[in-house]
Amino acid sequence: MAIANITGAVPSAAQNTQAQAGGQITRDDFMKLLIAQLQNQDPLSPMDNQEFAVQLATFNSLEQLVGVNEKLESLASQQEVVTQFNTAALIGKQVVGKGDELDLGTIGDASLHYELEANAANVTVRVLSTSGTVVRQIDVASQKAGVQSVTWDGKNALGQRLPPGVYTFEVTAADVSGKALPVSKRVRGLVTGINLQGAEPILEVGQLRIPFSTVTSIH
Repeated sequence: MAIANITGAVPSAAQNTQAQAGGQITRDDFMKLLIAQLQNQDPLSPMDNQEFAVQLATFNSLEQLVGVNEKLESLASQQEVVTQFNTAALIGKQVVGKGDELDLGTIGDASLHYELEANAANVTVRVLSTSGTVVRQIDVASQKAGVQSVTWDGKNALGQRLPPGVYTFEVTAADVSGKALPVSKRVRGLVTGINLQGAEPILEVGQLRIPFSTVTSIH
């Protein structure tokens, strides 16, 4: 009689244990079921020795798999710690990551970076405030496929200097026929610090915060 077929012979405590686990049998549940099967088997027709040996082998395999899983989880946790501290070596490095933010200082310009997948006849860059309002539009001449950049002087359309802080940008591009082209926006800057408080290291680039998983290149 297989364990999967003994629901009628298993005591209610074992059934409750399985129900609480959401239908998933743990090591303890498996052993309880096996003991319950032995206790409730028909004395006149006991479990076949070969079948019992198979169930013991199954339990042993389960035990080994659980042990392997626990070791893998431990290794993953250790690797995460190593990765976090290894990111400290990025301080002082120029990094490029996926993102649409830019850091405007109290003086000077700000650079916007993006990548075109094909040659573009027209490119338009819009700078947005934190509220999503377009504060400046920059019309760019034709550009070739690849990584491109545009310099923003930090002023609005009226020529007024805007407050320093983090802004976002969007880029639209079209080919000679007017068909829209895919554009991948990038953030770039010098890493000045690393935040390790979360599940993932966050690179501090001026006022920008770049998740380590979004970094595409290091210089």
